[in-house]
Amino acid sequence: MSEEVDQDAVETVNIGMFETGCVEGSGFHVFNIAPDQYHRTEALQRTGAINITCTLEKVVHGIMTNDSDRYATLVVMRWLFQPKGWRRISEATIELLFTRNSGGGDVEVEKVSFHDTYSLMQATQEESVTKGGEGTVGVDQFASLSATGKWEKTVTRTTSHAITLTGGKHLVNNRPPNRIATWTLSEDPSQRAGIPASLKVAVLVSREDREPFSCHLSFTCKTDWATKAQNLFQKIPKDDPIIFQPNPQHKGTRPSRNVVYGDEELDKVDLNNLCDVTFRTVINDGEKMWT
Repeated sequence: MSEEVDQDAVETVNIGMFETGCVEGSGFHVFNIAPDQYHRTEALQRTGAINITCTLEKVVHGIMTNDSDRYATLVVMRWLFQPKGWRRISEATIELLFTRNSGGGDVEVEKVSFHDTYSLMQATQEESVTKGGEGTVGVDQFASLSATGKWEKTVTRTTSHAITLTGGKHLVNNRPPNRIATWTLSEDPSQRAGIPASLKVAVLVSREDREPFSCHLSFTCKTDWATKAQNLFQKIPKDDPIIFQPNPQHKGTRPSRNVVYGDEELDKVDLNNLCDVTFRTVINDGEKMWT
């Protein structure tokens, strides 16, 4: 039996809100240190053949518009994907589910950054396809002569491929309003170089009141076969949800410094201006002479 491994084959790994495996101590479970820890900065961490980190970079509590009766919260998160060696993620899907807490009012996802489908680092290549055949022509029934001809047709075309990023908002169990924000990053299928190393996203949520509400994080990725076989995430823990507290009078345990309270009209904010995608960061002048 051959022991060769197809490193381009992919397997799906879900590191959402459930647990699998039996290796104690692998992975990393992010807990809330207290019931009143609000706006937890360390949203998600996974360690192994591929390190995955999500950080809550900014939270702004305000209103939708001056003529609206709904409050609003703007959330900005940065995701980092750091494969080791030749490991790679070919596709990653981020899902944020917003839920109201006990006694709280309705919560709705109003806007997400990168809504629709975007292309990054587009590459083109020439492809030639040749089609051919063979035919025989008889002169007459008494002749032993025949003519054989071979024909070929070559078609040249230019194809383009790119990394794609898709953002959207969705219902829960087909019931309004939209309470889920999602983003999917897919590698360039012609390059097979993995997804970008960094993705910053934003979501705008509207609310009926100033009561606390929660965000549940889920992450699904496709990796190379070997990474999957060697337990990329040997233990998939349940993360505590991030609790948001719009009331500035209740800062809670270990208050975050990245939270702003006010009456800003958040519906006017262009979410894409707050976000970015980085395939890799290059350090110029990295060589230094030691004397």
